Amino acid sequence: KAYSDTVTGLPNRRALDEQLEKELAQSRRTGQAFAIIMMDLDGFKSVNDTYGHALGDQVLRVFFNYTAQELRTTDFLARYGGDEMTLIMSQTTLPSAILVAEKITEKTKEFSFEVPGEKHITLGISGGIAVYPVHGRTAAELMRAADEALYRAKRHERGKFLVAKGLTGALSPAFQFP
Repeated sequence: KAYSDTVTGLPNRRALDEQLEKELAQSRRTGQAFAIIMMDLDGFKSVNDTYGHALGDQVLRVFFNYTAQELRTTDFLARYGGDEMTLIMSQTTLPSAILVAEKITEKTKEFSFEVPGEKHITLGISGGIAVYPVHGRTAAELMRAADEALYRAKRHERGKFLVAKGLTGALSPAFQFP
């Protein structure tokens, strides 16, 4: 079985699914929360449309690996598909996940990729955050919660990371529910 994405070199969806099951089992044993952050690049389709899929693949490879450099060794970043990636953060609470999302947003703003004609591509990123066991108790529930938050962000607050519904409390303005 292949566990690596051929374009980015990151773990693929199969590896993500297995890691998520391991994380669930560990959290059930220890009682520790963990977070899932699903992310999608804003405006990436125009990169493929303008420069072609080969250059688009290069941008994905460089960007995904650029993002991975900022993570803890215990974090698990995988390509989910297309221009989406999913991060599993062991032993992580919602406030910590929000801090990481803010760091990823800032790092994305610093990212630039040079393309023909002395131009530079910059990207935006949107995301959805779900925390075990608050937003789900199974892999499917957690992924669905993070995915729904991601798509709310894409529709209503592009460039932000939104928290899955079902959690109340003080959140920074960038992380309010729409």
